[in-house]
Amino acid sequence: MKFLALITLSASLASAADICRTSGAGCTGTKFCCSGIQEGVCCTSTTGSTERLWTLPDNSRFQVWSGQSCTGNTGVFKNPTKVTNKCIKFSWPVYSAKWLAGGGTKRSESDSDECAEPNVAIYTLDGVDHKVKIPAGNASVVEDWVEKGEWKLLAELESAE
Repeated sequence: MKFLALITLSASLASAADICRTSGAGCTGTKFCCSGIQEGVCCTSTTGSTERLWTLPDNSRFQVWSGQSCTGNTGVFKNPTKVTNKCIKFSWPVYSAKWLAGGGTKRSESDSDECAEPNVAIYTLDGVDHKVKIPAGNASVVEDWVEKGEWKLLAELESAE
């Protein structure tokens, strides 16, 4: 029974994705990511952006919303092959997104009970990349630190590497 549970856990971890908002144009700058997010879980942010950076498994699709918690206007996009750090530009600001298995374009109704905030921030300071964990419930605080250049506060966060 433990072996079966381990196989199930391994399969679910293998089908996780990364959904990131970036602070700069062309998916550059600091990244605020829902790292390792599971299928169907909404990644929501307090700041909208017309771009998202994606790492997705093959045979999947992603859906974006104009509002937080996967609400508002939406669009669905197919992803037939695995992608890593793919920058997608949208014609409207995106505040939330999720990924789904399967290559269709069927839209998923939002389940606002399954939302996550970014859990990782990736930033560059003095030419060195840093990847830190964002404490639960503190994504907007960490985003504010980046906006204000509070690099010492960011350096105190636990490394995600």
